[in-house]
Amino acid sequence: MSRYPRNFLKTSYFHIMTQGINKSYIFDKAEDIKFYIKNMYQLVKEHHIRIIAYCIMNNHAHILIEAQSVNELSKYMQRLNTRYGKYYNKKYQRVGYVFRDRYKSEGIYGEKHLYSCIKYIYDNPVKAGICQRAKEYPYSNFKEINKDLDDNYVFIDIDDNKETAHQDIINNFLIENNIKQIDLKNNNNKIKELIIMLKEKHHISLRKIAKELGLNREVIRRIYNK
Repeated sequence: MSRYPRNFLKTSYFHIMTQGINKSYIFDKAEDIKFYIKNMYQLVKEHHIRIIAYCIMNNHAHILIEAQSVNELSKYMQRLNTRYGKYYNKKYQRVGYVFRDRYKSEGIYGEKHLYSCIKYIYDNPVKAGICQRAKEYPYSNFKEINKDLDDNYVFIDIDDNKETAHQDIINNFLIENNIKQIDLKNNNNKIKELIIMLKEKHHISLRKIAKELGLNREVIRRIYNK
């Protein structure tokens, strides 16, 4: 069963990413993608799941899910990928794992975060050069988004990990503000701005922020609460 950080309990929305073993194409043919999508929807009622957005690429899939509980989400994804794995192995006369490790997931917090994630999911085939506009891709449930979006959100991609993503957020902040990380401790306004962004927008703990910035946790806590 998949395990989640405690702060996942504060949200009902999850960005799910799953990839083929060894990054291999597992959704190469249209009928394979359609089988996966059909089963995505067949299992929703049993696990009290709502699919908000999805995009199925050749070797991975992105799904934005609303779930009543983390446990049901885990059961849903396990059943979905197991069902597809059996189908795929039988069809192509192979044995072994179809998906790489277990799926990845991240919690979504707030309306702007939600809609930015939807756009990120739909834009996958555009970024991959498959099409020029997201609505042209046939294997997503593309809908126009008439909402204010925030490009500062960093979404974990299928090959990313949390450590790299956190550092990317910090590096982008430093570049945008033309300041070096070593100089942050002498700039109370900027370090507080960064801490607030990491804590409130990206839901990174003060303990983790202190580690990433190489500062004492109590110093970080004092600046944040000031």
